[in-house]
Formats: sequence, structure tokens, C-alpha cells
Amino acid sequence: MKQKIEIIHAYINAYNAFDISGMLKDLHADIVFENYASETLTLATQGIEEFEAQAKKAALLFESRMQRIVDISKNEKEVVVAINYQGIVAVDLSEEIKKGAEITLNGKSVFSFKDQKISKIIDIS
Repeated sequence: MKQKIEIIHAYINAYNAFDISGMLKDLHADIVFENYASETLTLATQGIEEFEAQAKKAALLFESRMQRIVDISKNEKEVVVAINYQGIVAVDLSEEIKKGAEITLNGKSVFSFKDQKISKIIDIS
């Protein structure tokens, strides 16, 4: 199980560094990504190409971003990572969220694995 934790740390470190190729390195070709905000599905991708395209778009939205792991729990099927998120917006996102605004969230990411690669990520905030 330690290898899975190391893969997750590498993925989050790459995310924080805006390193898209680093984020993709340990993803399964059929990666499924889902993002939920207040229990509503806000984004879903299927496959590494869609994930990469979305990751590149998302990177442009922030001047800085940082996911900090606060807890990790695991079972045979998945690894659940509690996250504190902080980001500085690079563009106006809405009337309420303008360039330079700080976003802070608490949430969790659920990672599933297949063939020693991340096969599914569910982000929940």
C-alpha cells in the first residue's frame, strides 16, 4: 500500500507545482475524474486526454494553488485523502470571485487504482 501513498504524494506535488506531465505520469490511460461541490457533480472526464485538457485549463485559472494533505485513510479498494486547499485566482471567475481572490476549501480526494496506476479520482468539497 505504501506505493499507492507515494504515487498520491507525487500527484499532489505535481498539481501544486502546475506540472501537468507530472500529474499524468501515474494515471491510468482510462482515468476517470469527477469533481463534486456541495454534493453536485460539477466536472467529469474520461480518459487521459480529457483529463490532460482539463488540467491545462484549470492551471490557467490560478496564480498559485496548494493542496495540503491532512489525513489519509485506506482500504482494499481506495485511498481517501483529506485535503486543505488554498488558491489565488488568476482571472475573474464570477461576479463574486475576482482575479487575486483567495479560495480556501476543505475537502477530500478519493483515489482508486488499477495496474499500479491511479484509475479514478473523485474530488469532493
